[in-house]
Amino acid sequence: MSPISPQIMERFARLPRMAGETWQGGLLRMPAWIEKGPDGKPYRPWAGFWVSLRTGLVHMKMEPECGAHEPHLALEALLEFGLNKKVGGCRPARLEVRDEELGVYLVRALGDEQLTFTVSEDLRAVRQLLAQFGEHMGRVPLPPNAMDAPGVTVERMRAFATAAKNFFLGALWRYLMDEDLIYVEAPAVESGLRHFTVLGAAGQVFGLGFFGDLEDFEAVHAERDPRAYAEGRDRWAVWFLPIQDVPFGDVDLWEDHGLPVAADQAYPVALQFGPKAKAVRPDAKVLAYLEGLLLALGKTSEREIDQGRWTHQVQTHEGLREFTFSIPALLEPLDAPPAPGKSGIPDRRIMERVLTEVERYMARSGIHDLDEANKAIQSRFSGRIDDIPSAAETPLEKAQELVYRAFDARGRRRTQLARRALELSADCADAYVVLAEQASDPETVRNLYAQGVAAGERALGPRMFEEQAGHFWGMVQTRPYMRARFGLACCLEDLGQVDEAIGHYRELLRLNPNDNQGVRDVLLPALLLAGRDAEAGTLLSQYEDDPSAVWQYGWALWAFRRDGDSQLARERLRGALRGNRHVPRYLTGKAEWPGPLPGSYALGSEEEAVICADELGDAWRRTPGAEHWLNAVKPKRKSPARRRR
Repeated sequence: MSPISPQIMERFARLPRMAGETWQGGLLRMPAWIEKGPDGKPYRPWAGFWVSLRTGLVHMKMEPECGAHEPHLALEALLEFGLNKKVGGCRPARLEVRDEELGVYLVRALGDEQLTFTVSEDLRAVRQLLAQFGEHMGRVPLPPNAMDAPGVTVERMRAFATAAKNFFLGALWRYLMDEDLIYVEAPAVESGLRHFTVLGAAGQVFGLGFFGDLEDFEAVHAERDPRAYAEGRDRWAVWFLPIQDVPFGDVDLWEDHGLPVAADQAYPVALQFGPKAKAVRPDAKVLAYLEGLLLALGKTSEREIDQGRWTHQVQTHEGLREFTFSIPALLEPLDAPPAPGKSGIPDRRIMERVLTEVERYMARSGIHDLDEANKAIQSRFSGRIDDIPSAAETPLEKAQELVYRAFDARGRRRTQLARRALELSADCADAYVVLAEQASDPETVRNLYAQGVAAGERALGPRMFEEQAGHFWGMVQTRPYMRARFGLACCLEDLGQVDEAIGHYRELLRLNPNDNQGVRDVLLPALLLAGRDAEAGTLLSQYEDDPSAVWQYGWALWAFRRDGDSQLARERLRGALRGNRHVPRYLTGKAEWPGPLPGSYALGSEEEAVICADELGDAWRRTPGAEHWLNAVKPKRKSPARRRR
């Protein structure tokens, strides 16, 4: 029942009717999101919304609670619009609504036989005003809706949504990374839609990213920064997004017409964007191509990918179409030498191959004179690493040789080389490390690292652990095991198995107190978060001379947790501030680093501050009063020199 009183209805009936006055509106979803509804999910509120086509004035009345958008809400908004002299002050002669049932309800409720209404699917004035409202709320221009593009219909969008759902459920990112450039050999299509990569292996952005050509892909990949993709030329993309990140017109389309969707976080949005041009939605022709592309990829298997070239016929909205794909990098034989001049920063683990070959050569050459050995090494091991001949003899040595190539490879080729290595020797720990780095499922990653640890233990044997504890990493053959165990520890911590992870971290430091892997930088935050402050203090003392920001700010936090705002804690914090003054801004969230974490840093730099905040941020935030204390303590200033007479 409507809560509207008879008195309000009578007052409205006495208002003058303005000839030619048309009000457009009704019950509408607003272009805004409420983060948590009754079921814990975000929802869009409804409102009674009216706009005068004569004056352009607007009035709306929001629903009082989620789901309270009965027809009387539109009636209440209409009455308030007319009775408000500043915006209305009259009765309309005609209404324009999207729903005939609502129009009939309003005329009957008002008892106004002279009021007429028309039904229109597109209330243009309302649509434009809601778009402006949405841009104002989001503070950025909204991308156009899918239905705004030429030739796009509801049924075309239904076909596209079905294809997108099949692609998402196929989850090709289990096998491919954004380093695997796929080429569409057929059908013929514009260059901007012929090269693409599958997104999703990192578990953050899912979909397809298109490139203009191979050179465009290599240029973006060399940057190693996601911003390079967005800031380059105009590019097409298909993204899978949570519903609150989708254009509001698309949301209406999915909800009004029940289009299929794979998951709550997987609403497909296809668009072209660039550094200057506005976003463009695909017209009917491009949408049909993307539909077929997604259908063909949704049918693609891991075996077909490893072949390097495959073909699928699919039934699209426009009929039967055939797609042929290739991954040029996988068409090369697996034993082909790596191509010279590959873009990007080389994996530093490849350098171990040189050390391994030097050790083999010296062990087998019988050279004992130091000068002679140096001359032999310089003549034999200079030039490109790939040109150094391999002296691998055992199955494990040959498997490790393949892994060195995998370190230098990209995308799916790394997986292929690692699997071939395990065919040669199941004791190749680094092969499991590579496979773990390529995997995305946390449980799969943990199991692969665990298999790598077991393989390393078999390869090294118990005697190595007994005799060389404290000197690991100094011997190249121990490093695959150390990498696998460090990866396992980090994975366990991510899965919430903190105590088990800490045990692995401690054992790594026992085997290699020099800590070439930086284990202490992740062990310290883990101990602090676990409340094991005594152990954290012992660890800090063990590496007391470490000048890094992680260590200095770790000292300060530990001292504050133990004694509060003590003299020692202040001295520790001031020392940390002198070492790197940028850290507090990132620890407290006052500054954010654009793009991924830095790959390297210098002491005292902003890059170091970002890494420090990433490592220690949770421990600082979870320590009561620590952030306030961090902002309150200032570094001591040097006293100005006294002027001499």
